[in-house]
Amino acid sequence: MQISVHTPILFLLCYFLQSTALLQAQKPDLQLNKQSLVFSAIMGTPSKADTLLLSLPEGNLQIGKAYLTGEHAAQFRMYVPEIGRISKDNPLNIALWFEPEDGFAGLAKAILKVDAPSGKELASANLTGLSTKALEGKNEAPLSLIVEALGYQMNPGWKELAHHTKAIPQGDELAPSLFQKAGAGAVEIRPVARYSPPFHLPFGYYTPSAEGPELHQIGILNDSRDYPEHQTLFPSIASGNTSFDPGDNTFGFYTASPTHIAYSEDIWNILFYEENTAHAMRAYPVTAEHGKVLENAYLLCFEEASNGDYQDYVFLVQNVRPVPIGTKFVSLLNDNDLEGWYTFLQSKGKNNDPENIFTVKDGELHDIGKELGYVSTEKHYTNFHFKLEFRWGEKKWPPRDTSKRDSGICYHIPDGEPDQIWPRSIECQIQEGDVGDFWLLGYSTILVDGKQNVPLRHSRIVKKQDAEKAHGEWNTVEVISFNGQCVHIVNGVVANAGQHASLRKGRILLQSEYAEIYYRNVSIREL
Repeated sequence: MQISVHTPILFLLCYFLQSTALLQAQKPDLQLNKQSLVFSAIMGTPSKADTLLLSLPEGNLQIGKAYLTGEHAAQFRMYVPEIGRISKDNPLNIALWFEPEDGFAGLAKAILKVDAPSGKELASANLTGLSTKALEGKNEAPLSLIVEALGYQMNPGWKELAHHTKAIPQGDELAPSLFQKAGAGAVEIRPVARYSPPFHLPFGYYTPSAEGPELHQIGILNDSRDYPEHQTLFPSIASGNTSFDPGDNTFGFYTASPTHIAYSEDIWNILFYEENTAHAMRAYPVTAEHGKVLENAYLLCFEEASNGDYQDYVFLVQNVRPVPIGTKFVSLLNDNDLEGWYTFLQSKGKNNDPENIFTVKDGELHDIGKELGYVSTEKHYTNFHFKLEFRWGEKKWPPRDTSKRDSGICYHIPDGEPDQIWPRSIECQIQEGDVGDFWLLGYSTILVDGKQNVPLRHSRIVKKQDAEKAHGEWNTVEVISFNGQCVHIVNGVVANAGQHASLRKGRILLQSEYAEIYYRNVSIREL
């Protein structure tokens, strides 16, 4: 056999490649149970500890050292048992915690590294610590900093601690929604932050019922004992679970503090807890590091008080999809006619409108207001959330051509009540300067601030707040009625609220009172 001068070189190269492949096949696969750890603490005190587990599915590996590095490495602590050789049956547990120094508030970053005896890096994990100055009040971490500490790339809408509680979407906030399960398996709800006063806090989900939200408790957040569980990331659970299966039901979320229940739907907060924040929860889609959107995952941020920090209780929920509340409303106006309504004019009676005082075009109802009358729904409603937009026109007619422009929403007109000016009902006043007043018509009654109106033909209860816009602008008016509770909302502001209404079911009408007016986006959600 003839041997080339290149044969030894080729032989050595093949031997090297075979040896390398063999070594790589035999190289142990070191695994970490977590790639990052997040802690929180009050400056000068230690956080709760967490554990990092290094393991091998097969083989063994000699560990040289484990150490902390990075800008804030000195503010993290670790406990490592005697380092040696690890294997499948002999993993390495490293205990870690955060202990921010006095005077440091904010986010601290460090890296845990594990090296071989040769100095080669075998594994690493990122560490984040959130430090606050003290407990409660202005010492708390703002939601934006909490989100950053958790590693989410999302915009809450503000960076300071306090904010407003208006029902205006902030940053990446989801439109007002209920939820449904997104796929097979359970819905996960994990508490990831809590900055509130200390107490046990039940939490869970609710489903609709004839009596209002039916509560389904999932768990209870712990009170504070040896550790301030009320001012921390990842608060502990005293009892219960972090998952549930709602089936195919549509549902919302709630928390129950010692003073009140906070619902994810504003409507129930308005009805049951008028003195507390109406928009008690903001929900955000979750975007993790590197811009990856976590599918079917949302951050629920609850407001316990009224300063608008929305970090009193923060939960990560997974395996849910939003059901926009707007989809629960049904339009009551067709594009070009009054189907589902009838007209009534004082001088001409029912469905007799030869001068076209009421016309509909492109879903907008135009009432020229030439005489007293109304348009009324043919259907009766019991519990509902009714809303519309209105703006004033320019025309006014005698005998009120020098008076305030006037109209109104009358509701709960009883079955069998004759058409007249005005039928027995409860009215949400629409009059210049008085939008949101109660008018109790036909001896109807309601309790407002513990006082019932005297039953009269016409009885007025003046609004508590004024939120009306200037002449010519569109105003949004909402009427909520539920089991005797009635609320009038003007441009997002609760103008008036009452309980124990004497009327609880009937038709809804829109008045015509010698003033030109336009209505649009007339819709209802039955509760």
